[in-house]
Amino acid sequence: MAAPTLDDYRLLRQRRFGASGAGPAGSRRPKVTLITVALNARPTLERTIASVQGQSFPGFEHVVVDGGSTDGTTELLKERLRPCDYWISEADRGISDAFNKGIALAGGDYVQIINADDWLSPEQVSVAVQGLEETRADFVFGDLIFYRSDRPIFLYLGDPDYRTTIHNRMPALNHPTVLVRRAAFERIGLFDLRYRCAMDYDWFLRLHVAGGRGVHLPGLIGHMTHDGISNTRYVRTIREVEAIAVAHGRHPVAARMEALFRIAKTAMSQRMTAVAAPLYRLVRSRINASYVPIHTVDFRGDGTRPFS
Repeated sequence: MAAPTLDDYRLLRQRRFGASGAGPAGSRRPKVTLITVALNARPTLERTIASVQGQSFPGFEHVVVDGGSTDGTTELLKERLRPCDYWISEADRGISDAFNKGIALAGGDYVQIINADDWLSPEQVSVAVQGLEETRADFVFGDLIFYRSDRPIFLYLGDPDYRTTIHNRMPALNHPTVLVRRAAFERIGLFDLRYRCAMDYDWFLRLHVAGGRGVHLPGLIGHMTHDGISNTRYVRTIREVEAIAVAHGRHPVAARMEALFRIAKTAMSQRMTAVAAPLYRLVRSRINASYVPIHTVDFRGDGTRPFS
């Protein structure tokens, strides 16, 4: 089963842009489309929208794909989104389908997905656009601050050398910080509907195999709660990563052994965090170069690292 393409969503695009599906032209065309998918997420979505509208970058739009919420999300969208933004509310076939709808509805040349419980730093889009255009990469990515109960707990550094591990596992590409050229989706297709947790790993691996290139920007900082689907459903996430790696040529035995190890390690880390969080943070920072406990990071007064 192949991943869907933009052509599979052409009717949805035509709903917004008309029969040609060409989108706005000239000065009316946004450079960046920020995409948010949501389902009954009003309490956190308001913060996401505020962070989007607080961007210093001028040429962007916000597309929100709601899965048919009943908690007042649509009322919030009517109140808060700007005339240049766009939203729909309808049932979907899962989060991959919702992502794909957002990409199909995008009018910008560059696309970023910012989920309903994540938020942007004020300069995030500006930094990402500058980096994407200077490096001429297919996508750029940065570092990610994780929060629990609205408190920052650790910084996860993006991996500049992700190409060395992507065939075996999902590297630290920090999806909420990724700005990608829409042309990359035209080139290799959209997110595979079979995956509900690790669809981003599958997409990045397909792009890598097709010759795509990503660049890490150390000054690019995103914000994410630690309660997303891929964190709370870690067994399914790890199993999907295993299946994706095998589908792209990894030996099944090696993939299964690593999956079992990661499931056991994650379960142990959750128990350790519950009873000895400081010790867990110390141990993890010693064995994982990407993991930086929050007290070791130089932050500004607004809770984010200075941009370089």
